[in-house]
Amino acid sequence: MNTESPESPLTIQSLDEFGAYMTKEKVAKALDIGVHNIPVLMRAGLLKPKGNPQRYCVKKFSRRQLARNLANEAWLDKAAAAIHEHWRIKNARRHNQPQEAR
Repeated sequence: MNTESPESPLTIQSLDEFGAYMTKEKVAKALDIGVHNIPVLMRAGLLKPKGNPQRYCVKKFSRRQLARNLANEAWLDKAAAAIHEHWRIKNARRHNQPQEAR
């Protein structure tokens, strides 16, 4: 799925190498982000696993839905904002903790 509009120089990465279902590792590779950011996107409601997996089960994501998300610039903006906000809060918490005596 290599889409390119005439007014946009952006080309979307092809997801043909992946199967219909993708694990979080494959989704992270397709999005070019760390695997540890996938739960952040799930909590933000931007990625939804297929079926109704329990908490500690392997989550499977739809390749077709991910391709739609990759083609949607608004979704990409929301995903980047969710990741940045998560790490901003996490780093602020770490820096605000009192330093232990060494």
